[in-house]
Amino acid sequence: MQTYVLWALLGMLGYSFMTLFVKLAERSGSASTYMVLAVSTTIVSVAAIMVVAGRGELKSLVFELERPPLLWAIAGGLALTVAVFSLFHALSLGPSNIVIPIYGMFIVGGALLGVLVLGEPMPWYRGLGLLAAVIGVVLIAI
Repeated sequence: MQTYVLWALLGMLGYSFMTLFVKLAERSGSASTYMVLAVSTTIVSVAAIMVVAGRGELKSLVFELERPPLLWAIAGGLALTVAVFSLFHALSLGPSNIVIPIYGMFIVGGALLGVLVLGEPMPWYRGLGLLAAVIGVVLIAI
């Protein structure tokens, strides 16, 4: 198995438990969506900065943000902000067994952008798998 597949599986597990823990935190009603979001994302930010510092890249992070790759990283951070704010708020409003599959459709969007923008290959069987995922989510949402 490719290393990236293992990392993707670990990410999937992390996201699965994150959504469960967020829903549990918000369910009580004593912690607002944005309080839960602030705690969760602070932990992610501190951990990421620690990894960057441990790799000796902190100077580049602080002083070279105008480089094109870091500008793309800033754009990614803005998009992630919208994604995570929306997910946490949706989880506070609706059942996780509907919210999570709809949110998870970012997989299809990301795969299509990989093909259209990055020029990555998409064999027919992967396209068929993505189509099946879309149909599954439509059935969940109705």
